Amino acid sequence: MKLNHSQKLGLDIDRHIALDAGAGTGKTTVMAHRYVQHILSHNQRATRVLPPAARVPLKGMGAIRCPAIERTSLKEWRGLLPTETVAITFTRKAAAELKGKIRRLISSLRAAPPAEGDLNGVHDTRISNQGDVEMLLSLMEDAPISTIDAFLSSIVSPWIGLVCDNPGSEQVDEEGSILLREEAIRTAWRLQKGIDAIEVGMSGDIEEFLQARDRLSIRLGGQSASSTVIRGLMKRSLFVEEAARSMGDKGRNILVEDLDHLFLEPTVDILDEWYLDFRTLIEEWVDNWLDGGAHFVTGADRLDGMTRFRYVQYLCTINSDDQIWRLQWIWLVSHAITSTSTINKMNCNPLSRASPPTSQGWPSGILSKTANKAMNADVKNLIASNAETLSIPIRSMMRTANGLLLRSIGRASFLLNPCIAEPEPVEGQYAHPPRIGVDLPQLPVDRAMRLTTDLEIEVIQDLFTVNNGIQEILARLKSQEGVTDHDDMHRFAEDLLLTRCPAVCRTWYPANVIDALDSIGDKPWLDDHLTRAIVACNGKSEVHEDLMRRITILRELRRGYRAFIIDEYQDTNPQHFRLLARLWGRRHLESDEPMPPAGEWDPTVCIVGDMKQSIYRFRQAELTVMRRAVEIIRNINIDESTMENRLSDLKKSGCSRDPRPIPGKGGEGTGFIRSSEMISEDSKREEWVPFANDDGALKVDSAVITKRSQGHIEMRTNHRTLPGLLNTMNHIFQDTFSRRHQALPGPWHAEAQDLLPGRKSDIESVFEWILPARTEVSEIPEDLSIPINPFENIDSTDRDLSNQLLAKRLVSLLSGQKSRVKDCKNDSWKEVDGATHQILPEDIMILVASRNRIPNILNVLEEHGIPAIADKQGILLQRPAIRPLMSLLWLACSPNDRAAALAVGQSCIVGLDDATLNDHLLESVGNQIVGLADIAPTVELKNLLDKFAYLVAHDDVLGAINIMIDHSDLLRTFPREGDRQDVDNWLSLFERILDKEGGDAALAQLRLRELEDLGSDGPKSTSDATAGAVKVLTIHSSKGLESPIVVLYDIFNIGARDSSLSSSDNVLVTPEMIAGRIHPWRGVDKPESGLWTLASMMEEGQRMAERRRQFYVALTRARDRIIVVGTPSGGVNISSDGYLEMSRGQARENMGYMLLDGLAFSSIKAGNEGSTWSEGGLEQTGNILRLDPGVLLENAFLPSDSVDGITIYHHPSCFDSIQLISPLQKWQERISAIANATEAKPSPRSRTAIHEIGLPSHSLDAAWNCRRRHWLAVRMNWRAEPLNLVPIKIKEDFWPSAQEFGSLFHRLLEIGLPNPATKREDLDATWTTHQPNRLLDEDTFDEVLAQSSFSDDQMAKRVRSRMYHLAKLVNGGVLGKLTQGESILGMKVEGLRTELPFNFIRKSKHQIERKGWSPRGEIPLVKIEEINTIFDGRADLVLALRDEDGQGWLQVVDAKTKGCLTGYNRESPEDGHPLQVVSGTDSPYAESESEREILDAHRFQLTLYCLALEENESKKPVSQQRKILPPAILVAASGRMIRLRDEEYNKTKSELKDLIDWMGYISAVDDGYQPPECSNPGECKACIFFSGSIALGESNE
Repeated sequence: MKLNHSQKLGLDIDRHIALDAGAGTGKTTVMAHRYVQHILSHNQRATRVLPPAARVPLKGMGAIRCPAIERTSLKEWRGLLPTETVAITFTRKAAAELKGKIRRLISSLRAAPPAEGDLNGVHDTRISNQGDVEMLLSLMEDAPISTIDAFLSSIVSPWIGLVCDNPGSEQVDEEGSILLREEAIRTAWRLQKGIDAIEVGMSGDIEEFLQARDRLSIRLGGQSASSTVIRGLMKRSLFVEEAARSMGDKGRNILVEDLDHLFLEPTVDILDEWYLDFRTLIEEWVDNWLDGGAHFVTGADRLDGMTRFRYVQYLCTINSDDQIWRLQWIWLVSHAITSTSTINKMNCNPLSRASPPTSQGWPSGILSKTANKAMNADVKNLIASNAETLSIPIRSMMRTANGLLLRSIGRASFLLNPCIAEPEPVEGQYAHPPRIGVDLPQLPVDRAMRLTTDLEIEVIQDLFTVNNGIQEILARLKSQEGVTDHDDMHRFAEDLLLTRCPAVCRTWYPANVIDALDSIGDKPWLDDHLTRAIVACNGKSEVHEDLMRRITILRELRRGYRAFIIDEYQDTNPQHFRLLARLWGRRHLESDEPMPPAGEWDPTVCIVGDMKQSIYRFRQAELTVMRRAVEIIRNINIDESTMENRLSDLKKSGCSRDPRPIPGKGGEGTGFIRSSEMISEDSKREEWVPFANDDGALKVDSAVITKRSQGHIEMRTNHRTLPGLLNTMNHIFQDTFSRRHQALPGPWHAEAQDLLPGRKSDIESVFEWILPARTEVSEIPEDLSIPINPFENIDSTDRDLSNQLLAKRLVSLLSGQKSRVKDCKNDSWKEVDGATHQILPEDIMILVASRNRIPNILNVLEEHGIPAIADKQGILLQRPAIRPLMSLLWLACSPNDRAAALAVGQSCIVGLDDATLNDHLLESVGNQIVGLADIAPTVELKNLLDKFAYLVAHDDVLGAINIMIDHSDLLRTFPREGDRQDVDNWLSLFERILDKEGGDAALAQLRLRELEDLGSDGPKSTSDATAGAVKVLTIHSSKGLESPIVVLYDIFNIGARDSSLSSSDNVLVTPEMIAGRIHPWRGVDKPESGLWTLASMMEEGQRMAERRRQFYVALTRARDRIIVVGTPSGGVNISSDGYLEMSRGQARENMGYMLLDGLAFSSIKAGNEGSTWSEGGLEQTGNILRLDPGVLLENAFLPSDSVDGITIYHHPSCFDSIQLISPLQKWQERISAIANATEAKPSPRSRTAIHEIGLPSHSLDAAWNCRRRHWLAVRMNWRAEPLNLVPIKIKEDFWPSAQEFGSLFHRLLEIGLPNPATKREDLDATWTTHQPNRLLDEDTFDEVLAQSSFSDDQMAKRVRSRMYHLAKLVNGGVLGKLTQGESILGMKVEGLRTELPFNFIRKSKHQIERKGWSPRGEIPLVKIEEINTIFDGRADLVLALRDEDGQGWLQVVDAKTKGCLTGYNRESPEDGHPLQVVSGTDSPYAESESEREILDAHRFQLTLYCLALEENESKKPVSQQRKILPPAILVAASGRMIRLRDEEYNKTKSELKDLIDWMGYISAVDDGYQPPECSNPGECKACIFFSGSIALGESNE
């Protein structure tokens, strides 16, 4: 693929890079190319300044499908390995996509010029052998290309025992996580005393926890309200941790001074200057009213307290340089001079009539001119006139964004901790309500109240305390369940990477060491805190030794990675940044290795993101993380450019280096060739990419050049959207991200970025607006057969009209019909041409803000015949198709419950009328399922209920539910694809819970009820994408997607109700702070809180900034056409002269207003101020827009590079009429269709089929020993789990597991055995790659043990010693001699293969008919005529031999390490394991009973390998075919190689074929098959299904 200029800049692998990639700019392509260049380039920053880690193949040489001679060894590979190059993506789907692109790029590489016809091949001379491509592809399997969660898990898993005493064995699912959280909260409320808390896993000051919990219960309004707050904290656990870092000592011992930075950070740049200007104006205004004897003031004074004016006058007499004081001064003055109703708005109303208002019982303090009798008229008029003149600049200052910001934050600061005395209260005023302290009164003290500083601080500390305690309870619950979640893995990663003191060390590390480890600072890649911790150990050798071990592991982990590429960085949260940055610090270096780089980061880091697309705050992502990372990258690059001399030849002033080789220009190789055309194209490419140029040969300014030279690269060429549409968006987004919309300044605001059109197409850009307007209202007809026109129904909402109009527009698009718009000026219609190409349903994507809009959209689209599917449709357990299933499960678990029977009887599953059902239930007793069957209206329904009752009685509730789904009317009642997927999702959820609850359906039903009670926190209804349908999804779900047509739905309601939603948990959590809503008295307004006020502002500011980014994401999904849908509050009206009129209100900002603001800005930019969009200027709030769709169709009044017009559809008349049908008519048609339907009799014919089953080779010997055991495992799905009724005490292991030891021994043979490698025509190169004898080499054991999972040094020494002894036995035994070229029994080895893959298929003819149950009786389903039993896998070792007569042979050898660990005696084999004892003979056959047993135990598996070899040899020419020797076992305990005798081998082959035929047969036969009896009832204890005294594999009797 040809890369544009900015994409080439993104390939610079000699510096850290921050790729600011706009929507549709091809960032995934750049990431894939960058990754490949890291792998291929010999010269790059990472290879120059960083040593490689130990290069050991992760899965052995058998995983690489080419011999060593045909590839570069890993140690000699000069680029990075895929295993050293990390790529982090946001989703698993994105990881798979990126990995696929990288694999395709690597697969296209050729070590020589591509052959004729090889169109995809690329000759890259950095590839010296074609086998290198296979090697890289093999290593890609283990490349760390994944989500951040998967990557952290891969790092932690090998060291889990180091950071967790009792790690869970599985990942908890979302539903399980929710249930555990709720159980933790309930447990916290049940605790009565300290001992109870210790038992549930709590530590620390438990009494403090109990007191904090009880205080919260009182102050937050009871246990239920407190649980809601705690639940809100736990859902935002990461932000809570960040807030704890920001507030005091991790949320404890908070001092009010610790919170000052929260108020000052948003205002520090403007506060002092604004305060001084504002104070000057206020002082002049006060002095004016005091002129002329101050009669305006003295006449309004009150003896019982201060008036508003007198308080402002008092404030003008005091001053301070303290910024918190100044903030509060601004608020108090603003509060005194502004009406209460407008003070919280930007367009406030201060000094109405130049004097303070009289409100909230607080008098103004200024007489009116009429009331002022002490002054003459001229003086009064002069003073009043001057006051008005002085009030104008005050109003102007207060009506700015800065004015609103300062008074709002000043208010919050004053509420929390007042620094200035309040006015002496006038009787009856409530402008300054009383404050309530930590000792709450029984009843509210006034109509309005405020909190004291002490109470606010104590509540925050209590929230932290209770949250921490419940997190400990949750941790214990997860430990008991044996599960972990993503939060746990992140905590383990923090402990492993020493981001803080590991939790397992906190109970025994000294406090000063813990404090040092917890003080990581703002540069998490540095290890300064570790240095402090080492010093703090102060001679405590045990602590020092443990800490140094952990530091060594950290630095070795860092050594494993030399480059990072991180996608979607704008959605990274602070914790992820810290964890990744811990891997970027200094690594372990040997004495002869290069010094660390001059910059503070070791690996080469590339972050990729778009700050305008940061929309995952609900997942605790922070835009500020990327902004900070960009600055860090720029600073580190500055350091390296001046201090890192090792890279000087890789850098050139004003340029970055393109690492790809150029044909004929030297460098790393001299060619990069695909075809002659590509040669000429590539030869023109320059090695150095100038910073001064831009895409499309444009020039950039000096600021951009500076940014690029420091590693900040903007990618702006959009390859997705048509030019006209893209330019329209550019102009709109310039206003969307303008500073004029930033009510609260902060680093969370994105900046506009003009994207450059890069897509060429003949398709026309289109921008449409569905803007419904009511033209007339008529009476609703009483006749139910007459349909109601929504546009004439006064009860129709604007959303109803939008839905109808949108559906009609989509019908016209899909059918290719023309449409029309109203020409208001001429009172006529203008035709709108249809699309010039066919539009399909899958080309359309409808984006919504809330999932509760989706069902209505789907209903309307269905009514109009448009196929549609939603990715999620709300809460699963509240979906219509699920309610009958919940009732059915209730009845299955409580068959005698008449309430459950009532619910099922009324549902669509049974469908009885109320009278019949009530009459029956009044008399019914006992089993209600049987009772419902007795009154079933049809024979089929009776049979179905009888079957249901039978399965329930036999404890097969899941089977009973499935039968009802398959044969009831459930899926006929809910036939939509989304409903069917709901049913599938519910079944999957029920199965998972059933499995967790040990098959107890009643417990599973209880868990489902608990999930149902969680409401919006419960499991969601999800659907898979369906081809051929319109997609309806949320803006968040659309991230990363694109579509030819994007519909942005209900734009004037996106953002309109955010505030109530965010504070519904009565807790606000931002990374800077948390605040709980104190509400001790119901029915009374909540007391005012400074922290809540500030948190609300910050949350609101960040949320509105994110809403603007969502607007950007939504529009940039479109390729060809955008359709916006919706009207502002109040709708659209038709004026008397026929124009559409729309009022721009003063409501909360929403996406509709963002669009109108953007259109106003764009029209002014185009020189069309005063047009439809901008009449009256840029500020449109309160204006009425008059729209003429006929004019806007041809002239949108936008810049010339934008869309020509905007198409506005306001009424169904814009489209061809579609006849309306009333609901009654629809039902009548359905009833008629049912009445006229003829019963369809199922055909008795069954289809024929071939049955295939894959089985593991190791199952053969077990099946031969006991066919019943195999039947239980395969047909009954029994799991062989031990039933440990008494917990087993696990002691520390002396040896690794037998399985791991066996794997290590196999690996030893794989890399250590020599290969004589005699070239033969019948052996390909994979058999004859020469390898020296490395069995006893020290580095062989190093390489083998590097792949072990144990970290115990003593165990490693024991394993090394034991394996060395076994290797000597093998080396001196038959196998060692053969592979060293000796002749044994007339045989010599010519070559060998380790890990030889095989595939064996046994075909057998049968006549099996399968039948299925139905309410109408059994029906034939399928006739099986052939069974294919498939085995595939790998053989450990296959020898290629030749005898003295010249005949070639193959022999399978399987190594077994039985008896090599416990019980093994190296010095005296006779006293060790029986397999150590040898008879002294060189016989190739089993001589002892133990040898015969081990050979017999594996003879079927070994013989299967031989059959596979026979089949493979039979496909060769006769002259090249080799015979197959009986298989052998290498007994590691003795070094002997023993094989089956010929007669045993032939007998086993015959028995094996019969066994495989039987195994295939029982997998295919119907359920009526008589199971085999136990092969040896007297010795049943040998069966894996036996435990204790419970024999699960007993005989049929």
